[in-house]
Amino acid sequence: MPRTKEQFEKIREETRAKILNTALELFAKKGYSNTSISEIAKSAMISKGLAYNYFESKQKLMEEVIQILFIEMGSMFSILETTKDPFEKVQVMIDLMFDWLEDKEDFWRLYASLLMQAEIKETIEKISGNFLEEMFKEIEKIFRKMKIKNPVAEAKVFGAILDGMGFHILFMGNSYPVKKMRKFLKDKYSRKNLL
Repeated sequence: MPRTKEQFEKIREETRAKILNTALELFAKKGYSNTSISEIAKSAMISKGLAYNYFESKQKLMEEVIQILFIEMGSMFSILETTKDPFEKVQVMIDLMFDWLEDKEDFWRLYASLLMQAEIKETIEKISGNFLEEMFKEIEKIFRKMKIKNPVAEAKVFGAILDGMGFHILFMGNSYPVKKMRKFLKDKYSRKNLL
């Protein structure tokens, strides 16, 4: 029996996702420059021609992977919308960030490695647009509600702490005291400590 239009669409979506996930994994492990479309296709167990059928170039594939990365990061803020208390929001944000670092290590590795690759810096800036700026503004709003003295600077410090911990977790692996540092950060930004 011939496949339906819906079945073809499902197969197409699954293949596209497979290519994107494989690219994410290889870009994160080997770097963008050291990964070819041929390697991605081979790893995804598809032909190189089929990969090009979905993505016209490695550049376009990388751009889509980066967009997915920022969508993933942005989802954290949509989860925070359900929490009204600003102190609770920060606690949830810390947990989400640590969970995300643990569950989405390939995404974090890719993000870290892409930041260090000069040849694609412009692309990252184009895709990210104002994402990071908007993220800092959201954190500033939360800190304002918490009555933190300088919410603009504190938002930048908070972001730097999370980034730094993320890099330490990546580079130190199991030797980094994740549980202790999560607790330390949650205590540092707790209602009890700040009021």
